[in-house]
Amino acid sequence: MIDEYFSKDYFEAREKFLSACNENGFVIKSEKHPNAKGPQNRDIFMDCAIKGPEDAKKMLLIISGTHGPEGYCGSGFQYGLLKSGIANEWAKKYKIAFIHAHNAYGFAWDTRFNEDNIDLNRNYLEDWNNPPKNPDYDELSQWALPTDYSEENVNLAMMKLVEYAQKNGFPKLQSALTAGQYNHPKGVYYGGNGPSWSNKTIKNFAYEITQDIENIVIIDMHTGLGPFGHGEILCDCAPDTEEYKRLHAIWGDEVVSTKTEASVSADLSGTLDSGLTKLLSKLSPAFIAIEFGTIDPLSVFKSTQGTSWLHTYGDKESEFGKKLTQLSRDAFYPQSSEWNEKVWARSVEVAQKAIDNFA
Repeated sequence: MIDEYFSKDYFEAREKFLSACNENGFVIKSEKHPNAKGPQNRDIFMDCAIKGPEDAKKMLLIISGTHGPEGYCGSGFQYGLLKSGIANEWAKKYKIAFIHAHNAYGFAWDTRFNEDNIDLNRNYLEDWNNPPKNPDYDELSQWALPTDYSEENVNLAMMKLVEYAQKNGFPKLQSALTAGQYNHPKGVYYGGNGPSWSNKTIKNFAYEITQDIENIVIIDMHTGLGPFGHGEILCDCAPDTEEYKRLHAIWGDEVVSTKTEASVSADLSGTLDSGLTKLLSKLSPAFIAIEFGTIDPLSVFKSTQGTSWLHTYGDKESEFGKKLTQLSRDAFYPQSSEWNEKVWARSVEVAQKAIDNFA
């Protein structure tokens, strides 16, 4: 049954999500992407759905698809909550909201980055005149995403990156590659040079649905780091902050800050967490990401590298392009009943704690 919550592609996921929202009386607003299409030149959308008592002052917001194929996980959870009746039960007392396919382009094409090769979770800078510098990425840029993607050159690039890790430690390599960079538009983990369409659209949705809200918990669904099927609760606030205290009150010591060495993630620049927390600062939001492990970190990186190269230099419809796309999907969505069940059980557990905290 749980396998039915998960979909084979973006279009099936969206159709199931919208159908379940309609069946359960959720109010839907959809924004068609004005500058990008999915496979077969099909339109793609970011969708927002909400339900709850008119006078409810507390909201749980769940976001899917920030990183393209990670949307299979998030959309599966959203659809499962709708189909199982859990969302309707929660919506008797509180506002329950879903934002589906934050990165619709990446979800549709099975690539982590958006239509402009931007990592949306690096695109929420407060000051675009002074983007963070990442000299370590600058040093590794030719190996982070080689323009020649022959097998020989890709193996050479991986060898160079492993050498860097052996010399400086894996956390240093992870930070150099994934923390976010703003100098190489054709590189990996590029944060952009200004707010993307997805950035503006999700902020508009978040602002509109929270006008009468006083307390909000936001869960952003992610995959790719950590042990298989394990869901780590991540935040990008430091442990000595008021924001972290709000999270700790809900999930206790399960909350891991990316500003500590305990996290499976590097400390990131320009996160959705920081963007929505600032936008909704009057509500003192509690924002977390759940990160579900899939395969080993180097294979995840290689799949990310492959679809970034494909977007910038390759042909998505070629046999080689389809192979790289499949590798990306497999890296972020294992398509395993065991994994699906772990994701579902853990996601419900984490979200239920937010609901319990409201009470």
